[in-house]
Amino acid sequence: MPRNNGMADREPCPWRIVDDVGGAFCMGAIGGGIWHTIKGARLAPAGSRLQGSMSAIQARAPVLGGQFAVWGGLFACCDCTLTAIRQKEDPWNSIVSGAATGGVLAARAGPRAMASAAVVGGVLLALIEGMGIMFTKMMAPPVPTKDDYERAMQDPTAPPTSGGMNIMGSVMGGGNAPPAATAPPPPMDMASTETTFSTEKSKEQPPKGGSSWFPFGS
Repeated sequence: MPRNNGMADREPCPWRIVDDVGGAFCMGAIGGGIWHTIKGARLAPAGSRLQGSMSAIQARAPVLGGQFAVWGGLFACCDCTLTAIRQKEDPWNSIVSGAATGGVLAARAGPRAMASAAVVGGVLLALIEGMGIMFTKMMAPPVPTKDDYERAMQDPTAPPTSGGMNIMGSVMGGGNAPPAATAPPPPMDMASTETTFSTEKSKEQPPKGGSSWFPFGS
């Protein structure tokens, strides 16, 4: 199944639902905790603001986390369904899944509210996917050019060699430069090679007399 670069780090589809539900619950619980900390402290009477913040966190943060988890679970189910039907993963799956999730969650309020929630969900997911693609292109390294390859292959401290010149010629000429011909070493004729030994006796004789190193002479 083809996968885009932005989708390559996601979990496979059966486990994606559990991953999205858990991540959405944590996001909602943490964000709700921060929000209701401030809101509970503002609404609590003077002298008991800390107690009011803790009560608001305990009462409302899990509820908000559960709402986020329901949204994430429905979104993941729709995303996996579209992936199985279309046999590919791209931003259109996320956009359509966001619209379907918003419409399903607002189904009890009537067709008009369902259509409005679907439009809002689709537009929100389209913005998120567009920003993700934009940041991916901004952070991606530039494509190397021919000058970059030539600059990388040049070493100012190394002397030019035939192999290096052949590589540079193939790069600059499009890879059509023939390799340098090297002459093979001459063959060795083993039959004509003879080993000769000298039969002449050495003419050098050790000096006679007391000047020899032998103390008793000859």
